[in-house]
Amino acid sequence: MIDLTGKTAVVTGGSRGIGRASALRLAEAGASVIICDRSDFTAGDDACSAEIRRAGGDAESRELDVADSAQVDRVFGEIAAERGIDILVNNAGVLFAGTTTETTDEVWRQQFAVNVDGTFFCTRAVLRAMIEAGKGGKIVNVASISGLRANPGFAAYCASKAALVNFTRQAGIDYASVGINVNGVAPGFVETDLTALYSPEIRGALEGQTPNGKWATSEQIADSVLFLASPLSDHICGEILTVDGGWMVGTPVVVQSA
Repeated sequence: MIDLTGKTAVVTGGSRGIGRASALRLAEAGASVIICDRSDFTAGDDACSAEIRRAGGDAESRELDVADSAQVDRVFGEIAAERGIDILVNNAGVLFAGTTTETTDEVWRQQFAVNVDGTFFCTRAVLRAMIEAGKGGKIVNVASISGLRANPGFAAYCASKAALVNFTRQAGIDYASVGINVNGVAPGFVETDLTALYSPEIRGALEGQTPNGKWATSEQIADSVLFLASPLSDHICGEILTVDGGWMVGTPVVVQSA
């Protein structure tokens, strides 16, 4: 059993989907959880932090736009001074479809502002706090298999997640010597509101191309986040753990009958 009692975990974009599931998993393991995003602090009884508290855990919400560097430094500086930071889960992200010629300047910049800049800003702020505290720590970035391979019609998203993947690898080797493990998870297709844009026909085709024949739940991705945030991952640095039902290993070959 993973025991994170006494640890403080910060989860960005923790109000829904993979972020919410990850926050709940961390809290179940005993961590004190701080949800940092633009909505959880206004969600009342529906907030992830409220759900954790109802279950007997320790949680709070703070407003944060990860694309705002100054705001990130201020919020993480406050958390570090008040409680310290042992775990960071960079989950905040946005997804827009579009080929290169269909992608506007605004969409391109928004994808990178949240998916790449936001992860960089939060990681930099937490690394500084962890180094100053001298106790090591865990940083888990939520990437995507779209950062490891092309995904037709998602030019900006794939590019941003590819940047996130290599940033994770770089930070992983740069800070391993001070006891800070930086790793990432690369989900395949997951049941979230971001993937609701797929039609039933496309979804069926994608499931048919997945070796285990189904999409993941947010909770299954959160299990991998929990592993990378725990002492079980102490000797893993700069790795990207794919959680995709076998998609990246190889899609099934379907032989048509005569």
